[in-house]
Amino acid sequence: MTVLRAAVAAALLSLPSAAIGSEWLMMVKSQNTDPARAAEFEHWYNEIDIPDVLAVPGYDRARRGHAVGGEPRPYVALYTIASSDMDKTIIAMLMASWRMDQLGRGTELIKVTERIYYKREGNAARSERAGKPTHLYLHRSKGMTEKALRAIVNDGLAMGATPYRVYNVLMHEPVAVPDELVVFELSAASDAEAKAAVQRIEARTGASGCGADCAALYQLTLDVSG
Repeated sequence: MTVLRAAVAAALLSLPSAAIGSEWLMMVKSQNTDPARAAEFEHWYNEIDIPDVLAVPGYDRARRGHAVGGEPRPYVALYTIASSDMDKTIIAMLMASWRMDQLGRGTELIKVTERIYYKREGNAARSERAGKPTHLYLHRSKGMTEKALRAIVNDGLAMGATPYRVYNVLMHEPVAVPDELVVFELSAASDAEAKAAVQRIEARTGASGCGADCAALYQLTLDVSG
């Protein structure tokens, strides 16, 4: 066990088991402050930051993506969490982040533009013949019914669709965001094919009505479990 993992584990022994709790999601949008050091940024994110985050109790899965098209916030990371006490889990993550910085495992290259916690709301829809996802389409809106999500998946427009509701917006300067988020998993041979799938999904869901940042397509670059 690394020094960081040992420190985190020792500090969090009193937390309840998260194995049988509810499903949550932490969404982090970010920018690289120095594009000329892109390789260094990718190495830090994939080889240092994500393993450290997945060492925090409850954090089960991490997915990273890079925006397709003109998205002004080019990177997203989605962390799937199982927790029976989300407030304690959020505190645990804050403590772990502080320890990472103290151990010199942070970087000056990242600028976080959003950090939002969501709780899964309702059942996810998933295709039985689903392959490996290649893209993530994040649709923030005033809500879609489970029936509508199932229809999108059953018609082959997406491999999976999981609905969430905002729980906590954790920012230095809190921002107003739509209450509901749907994460669509797509399987496409190219960005153009993924964009076409998004257009068909949007024709079903309608306009989100909350600005340009409420719907974004990302090419999936990493998908790992803790």
